[in-house]
Amino acid sequence: MHRRDLLKSAAAGAGLLILKSGTLRGQNAPSNKLNLALIGVWGRGTAHYNVLKNENVVALCDVNDNRTKEALAIFPKAKTYWDWRRVLDQKDVEAVIICTADHHHAFIANWAMNRGMHVYCEKPLGITVEEVRTVRANYLKQKVKLATQHGTQRHAYPNFERLRELILDGAVGELKTVHGWDARVLPRPGYPPGEGMPPAFLHYEQWIGPSPYHPYSPQYFGGSSGMNCLFWNMYRDFGVGQMGDMGAHTMDLLWNSIDAGAPTAIEVDQEVSDKYNPDITPVKLKVSFDHPANSWRGPVTLVWYQGGLKPPAPKNYVDVSRIPNGAIFEGTKGTILADFTSRIPIPNNDDGDFTYYKRRGKEETLPLIGGTGQVTQAAARAGRGGAGGGGRGAPPAGRGAAGGRALPTGFTAMPSSEVGPNGFPTVQLMEGGIPDALALPNTNVQSILQAEQAGRAISAGDSLFQEEWIDACKGKSSGVIHGTSSKTHCDFDYSGAMIEQMLLGLVAHRAAKRIEYDPASGRVTNASEANDYLKRQYRSGWTLNG
Repeated sequence: MHRRDLLKSAAAGAGLLILKSGTLRGQNAPSNKLNLALIGVWGRGTAHYNVLKNENVVALCDVNDNRTKEALAIFPKAKTYWDWRRVLDQKDVEAVIICTADHHHAFIANWAMNRGMHVYCEKPLGITVEEVRTVRANYLKQKVKLATQHGTQRHAYPNFERLRELILDGAVGELKTVHGWDARVLPRPGYPPGEGMPPAFLHYEQWIGPSPYHPYSPQYFGGSSGMNCLFWNMYRDFGVGQMGDMGAHTMDLLWNSIDAGAPTAIEVDQEVSDKYNPDITPVKLKVSFDHPANSWRGPVTLVWYQGGLKPPAPKNYVDVSRIPNGAIFEGTKGTILADFTSRIPIPNNDDGDFTYYKRRGKEETLPLIGGTGQVTQAAARAGRGGAGGGGRGAPPAGRGAAGGRALPTGFTAMPSSEVGPNGFPTVQLMEGGIPDALALPNTNVQSILQAEQAGRAISAGDSLFQEEWIDACKGKSSGVIHGTSSKTHCDFDYSGAMIEQMLLGLVAHRAAKRIEYDPASGRVTNASEANDYLKRQYRSGWTLNG
């Protein structure tokens, strides 16, 4: 055996990873920090700042030069870029976190994995079926050596595993139908008309990237940090609307409990759904997905609702209109109503004595991310019965109502994405017609720097989900015992199939008929024209799988 093969064999037995440099990294390695690149430093990128403080951030990339300069104050040793393709040429990058606009996600993920880099990608994994299948296939070829995580961070809530246990152990009997919904309503009349010129510090052509060119408009940049996607993700060239936004989070709650792959048939209720618009994703949509039987359950139908559409309540005393994102699991013996942080079992009949439900013991419960899961329920207060509501604790640094900043007169910290009389939101403009989302200071950076100067500890916020991925990059086992990975709960196999399903809902909406789908080949088998809807055309010079 050659020395190199012996070294690899020894490393695998010790639970270590061999990096591109040939060095070893593991739990007992002298240097256990990961060389990371953050691509997209604002918006969702700020949610990673605190956990990244414990690693080596060697590269920062953003299309807004001002945002890159701000992030550089937190990570002063990083090299800076505005083109993510140049980041992936940097030889010491071992892992990337993708927080760009959605239409870049699949490109960066594919390019990074092709260069042997671990990848954390905010949702959605792509905006076409072809993109997501390409990412998933690339991951599956390298899953032994690469760690991936899809940014559905609510998966760290304990409720996800507790709900899965109930379904697996028969609390509803034989599972038949699952419903999931998102209530957000963000209509648009079409792409915004061109207005003004992009500011000099914004690389607008790079933001457009592989998508067809649209003239600059402040409408694309009218939102606050972490929420700016609500100003552009409904446009088909840049996103997939709620199917890939809150839909990804809600579907994750269902997906974790049914062990499904891509569906075999998809049908949209055209009577209640919005009519197809080539520019704008539907607001109202009801779509059914058929999933075949697996090793522990029979075939199930999964029904998705959005834009205010919701399933009938399991009981007349349940008001589903007050649940913005939820799920209903229907079985032969009972029903479970759930949201992200809680669940309620409801027997079907008078014989619902739950004797058919074989409750598992404490020692058999599924392990949570980080051992404890992300805390969602407040402790009971003295003199008051019960636990508090599903609060998420104190907000991370810079997440207060106004982030501790003095806003200009007439400005709000969280600009609304709701439409006005002209069909578009009102965008707050600063001097020179620049949207405040592009120009106002990044309050997360300000808060972290102020805390460091004052010697205060910085809260990591909701970080267990990111930490699971970082540990997986370093060769540590997270104890995942279901799904497709022994590394992370939401790897690109598990999440890739989930997003493939959601995007097939948009394909069926466009086809305006029930479509039958072969998950193995990734082809629609009963409507050849629908296969053209599985992909999109890219601008010259952009390659999906580079």
